[in-house]
Amino acid sequence: MKGEVTVFQITHENAAAVFRQYANTVYRVALGIVKVPEEAEDILMECFTAAASHSGFNEKYWLIQMAEHRALNVVKSARVKRSVPLDEAAEVAAPQKRENEILDIVMSLPELFKTVIYLFYYEDMTAAEIAYALDITENTVYKRLAKGRKLLKLTLEEGSK
Repeated sequence: MKGEVTVFQITHENAAAVFRQYANTVYRVALGIVKVPEEAEDILMECFTAAASHSGFNEKYWLIQMAEHRALNVVKSARVKRSVPLDEAAEVAAPQKRENEILDIVMSLPELFKTVIYLFYYEDMTAAEIAYALDITENTVYKRLAKGRKLLKLTLEEGSK
């Protein structure tokens, strides 16, 4: 793993710096799962609120793991379906054009693959770090990366036809 695992606690003095450092990653992990920006923002705030009251954790890994778990819980609940205002439903359902087409494709992958692909390629985390963050084995990370790459390749090939 890169560097040592540091046990950390959020205080008034370091809260803003910790938020700036990890908010984007936590938001993207959540958004990749829930697909609704407002829900991802709620999950982001829930994660940092919980982190502030938690005594001692490895910030990056703990926050990523918490974001994934909370996002999956939201998806399992009916909350996401109820949270989109009717006048915005067509907007959310319509495909959104983003600056980075490949990131869009990554975020459209099945749940098992998107988080490991995102963390590996966009957050430059090693397989060992991802395994630690998601509480899975390194072998599982490699399997999910391989399957995710195959799905990305198929999606890209279909899009170019």
